[in-house]
Parts: sequence; C-alpha cells; structure tokens
Amino acid sequence: MNHARTPPAFQAAVIAYRQTETPFVSAGASLAEAAAELGRLAGAEAARHSAGAAIDDYILTSTVLSPFLTGDTAEAERFRHSLGAACGREPDWITNGYECTGWGYILRHVRQKARLSGPRCLLLQIADVDIHNFAFWRLTSRWGRSGFGIATLLLDVMPDGGEDDLLLGTAPQAHALTMMGRALRQFAKPRPGVAVALPFFPEATRGALFKSFDGAAAHADHYPRFGHAFGSDPWLSLLAEIEAGADYAGGRCVLASLALNGYFAIADLALAPDLRHSLEAA
Repeated sequence: MNHARTPPAFQAAVIAYRQTETPFVSAGASLAEAAAELGRLAGAEAARHSAGAAIDDYILTSTVLSPFLTGDTAEAERFRHSLGAACGREPDWITNGYECTGWGYILRHVRQKARLSGPRCLLLQIADVDIHNFAFWRLTSRWGRSGFGIATLLLDVMPDGGEDDLLLGTAPQAHALTMMGRALRQFAKPRPGVAVALPFFPEATRGALFKSFDGAAAHADHYPRFGHAFGSDPWLSLLAEIEAGADYAGGRCVLASLALNGYFAIADLALAPDLRHSLEAA
C-alpha cells in the first residue's frame, strides 16, 4: 500500500462511522427533542474518537441536516449545546451548503489555515440524520436507497502537501457524473496502484460513471449494504474494505464524492501507520 510519491497533505488518524436508526426518533418527539438527541449522539462520537487529541478545528458537515439546526433558531442552539455538552466543545461551524462534498471544501479551508499557522488537527464529522423523518430522504429516483449515520474523522492537515492532493469542481447537474468521472481519470493517472473509494450509487448509476472512468482500482460496490450514505460514502467504503481484511495502515487512498447540485470533491488521503477505525451498525 506504500508509494514513493510525496505524502498527501491530508492524513487520517481515525475513521469511524456509526449508523443510526430510521426513523431517528419516534413520531411523537418534538423537533427540539430530536435536535438535542442528535447533538448528544454526534457529540459523544466526537468525544470518543478524538480523546487525547489536541484539536485545532472542529467542523460538522451534512447533506440531510435540517435547516433548523444550521440557522439562528432555538433548535439550532439546543443542537449545538448538546454537541458541546457531550464533546466538551461546540463545532467551530456547521455547513450543509456543499451537500455530499462538504468534507472536500472543509479540507481546502483547513489546509489554507495550515499554510499560515502550521500543521492542524481537524475533527470532522459528517452527520446525515434526518430529524424530520421525511420520506424524501429515504428513497428517491436520484440516488436510490439512503443510509443514515455519523462519520467521525480525525485528520492531520499539513501545509506542505501538493496542490494536486485535492480537486474540487462543479458541473451542470445533467453532466456532473460524467465530468466527475473524467476528473477522477486524470486524478488517478499519476497515482497508479492507489485504490479509489467512490460514492455509493445503484448499479446503473455506477455503470454510467465507469463509462468515463476506469473502475479497475475502485473499491467493491457497498451500495447494497449501506445504500447511499451521502458524504460518508467514500469513508464508509474505506471502512468496509478494512473490515474485509485490507491493510490500509500507512497507505493511501483516493476518495471521491458527488453532490446533487453538481459539486464534486476528490482527495488523495494518507492513512496513519497507527490508524484507528470503527464501523458500528445501528
């Protein structure tokens, strides 16, 4: 799994994912109660997987997260308070503007900070849990069956990584899959032998992606097991491969996500020699 290329700017020390029940809360629960419970769960995951680390940045991103939890509302305040009470620290900021690709834009932001201040330790959570229990999020013609849960990532972000370690792009929705495939093809070319963790899509969509990208290095398709888990997909893909026996400690992987709005994110990720990982079912 080791390669001679200069180590990427991003190295994972922890990759964890906890599936959540669907529906997340009972029909009788209030929005405030659901917000507090999600905050408590995400905060507990953050505390557990970052214990002992000197965190410089704590950021939460999502596709599914309710707008009530990202704005100036009583529910948002309760969500953040519950996060902070469980974790010991509230997130520096919360975003769902980039949908499934939010993790890529966060990596870019923190790398820019690292170039000013030196290496940074990033606690990043991808929390895709629908506190409203909307039917739309569970199954659609756009991405098929959904999976819900919280990814918790502890990442070292270095200031001296190459500019080509991270590729962020956008395309018209109708052509986004093809354009991401072409971008992946170019991104993977100078990285022979490095595996690629892709979004989880139904078979037909995955097949369409492979028309513009050679899938020989891609991980197995884990959509049947997890559904489409939004921005957590490539991280879950890594976890599933590790669970199946792949040795990624000290190695590398290319991760990719695609958003409904046409954004895509591709990153070259290093895995720490003492990588910690966890995959928990609901």
